[in-house]
Amino acid sequence: MTLIIALKCRDGIVIASDGQATALSSGGPVRQKIQKIFKLGPNIVFGASGSVGTMQKCRDIIKDYAENLSKGLDIKTREELRQRLFKVLKNEADRHKAFHGESKGAPLADILIVLCEPEEKYRIWHIAPDCADELLDELGYACTGIGDTFAYTLLKNYYSNEMEIEKGKLVAYRVIRDAIGIGAYGLGEPVDIWIMKVVKGNIEIKQLSENEMMALNDAYMVWKETEKAVLKGLHLEPST
Repeated sequence: MTLIIALKCRDGIVIASDGQATALSSGGPVRQKIQKIFKLGPNIVFGASGSVGTMQKCRDIIKDYAENLSKGLDIKTREELRQRLFKVLKNEADRHKAFHGESKGAPLADILIVLCEPEEKYRIWHIAPDCADELLDELGYACTGIGDTFAYTLLKNYYSNEMEIEKGKLVAYRVIRDAIGIGAYGLGEPVDIWIMKVVKGNIEIKQLSENEMMALNDAYMVWKETEKAVLKGLHLEPST
């Protein structure tokens, strides 16, 4: 299982995920660490929830379109890509139904594509398992995977499209860490965070280092302790 979020900030985009996958074996499901966010081109980052094998197939298809996507999300490119993804996902569903007698539990992929178009226009493109798609420019953020309802609840309180990447990284870290902490099945460490921004006219896509993640964890702990102190200091007794 997976939780991936993308946040559009004033100066770029943050995309984050948990780091655990559930692999199938003859003895039953096995937990393993896995990378879920990938740079597919000079201005494209991919993340998805669902079956690992299906996500890999979809990732390879999207990578084939990296050059076209680098020019922007025009309608023709979007439709061609959706049709190719639809064939993969439908084949997975048909195969599963033929073998198991039902579509329930079929391998799927719920996809987030983050990119920077020319003139520094940051986009979040969501492609659902049935290949319905949406651009989340107005909302400014997206979540996919188990725990996404919890993530949306937190982001409604903490997200602002005026926040800068530095704050966005901390918000993203908190959302993933808290989702893991409540015990959502299939989520686990490590948290993985990437940023996309334009630096001196060039698009920079960067995976945060171990030291940067440790600094975020320190800030996260301070944030949590500050909240506890505020709550402890509130006087909620009825007034006389």
